[in-house]
Amino acid sequence: MKAVVPFKVVNAKSRLSTLLTLEERTKLAMLMLDDITGVLKEAGLGIVLLTTTPFSYDAEIVVSEKDLNSALNDFLKAETEPVMIVMADIPLISLKNVRDILNSTADLIISPGRGGGTNIQYIKDPQRYHVDYYGASFLDHVHIAEENGLSVEVFDSFNASTDIDETYDLVELYIHGKGEGAKYLRTFTALDVSKGRVRVVREDAHKITPQHMPGKYVATE
Repeated sequence: MKAVVPFKVVNAKSRLSTLLTLEERTKLAMLMLDDITGVLKEAGLGIVLLTTTPFSYDAEIVVSEKDLNSALNDFLKAETEPVMIVMADIPLISLKNVRDILNSTADLIISPGRGGGTNIQYIKDPQRYHVDYYGASFLDHVHIAEENGLSVEVFDSFNASTDIDETYDLVELYIHGKGEGAKYLRTFTALDVSKGRVRVVREDAHKITPQHMPGKYVATE
């Protein structure tokens, strides 16, 4: 069984550029990819990376110059076995999350992202389905499944819904992340809790560092 992970090699995570340099964004994206593919491999899935630029990685690489939807739909048309599509920016997913999705009896298991997006889809019969990302893709994917007579289960999970797109998303990775991506982020950033919404910052007088026990923090100056 395959898990397809679309991955942008060039100028990765560009919306984080107000906080992270290109080198930092590139490294963070690669470490998050490692964390995600590590979980998928542990669950017994073969990894296929869908990209527009060839690069070296321990997985099958499919290079396509088409847009995301066209490239994924071409892939689905060629598959007869179940396929899981996993976005490359959900580094909090756990082995339990993946196993729970795989154990569902629905034809389509879909994990929504915040803001109406789609983070994971597990498609039992790819010949009867196509994807339509961007915009309110979660609603679109549910509609596509229903039009094709497929049963749908929504996988409601904090881990799976947490995608790292904007700088404010980094707070969740900083606090909850257990993988190499989170460890790297913590080496040069801190949490600013001085006012309003918690933020990840490069340096600030008001910093807190997560300790080993969940929910416990130490203030540092």
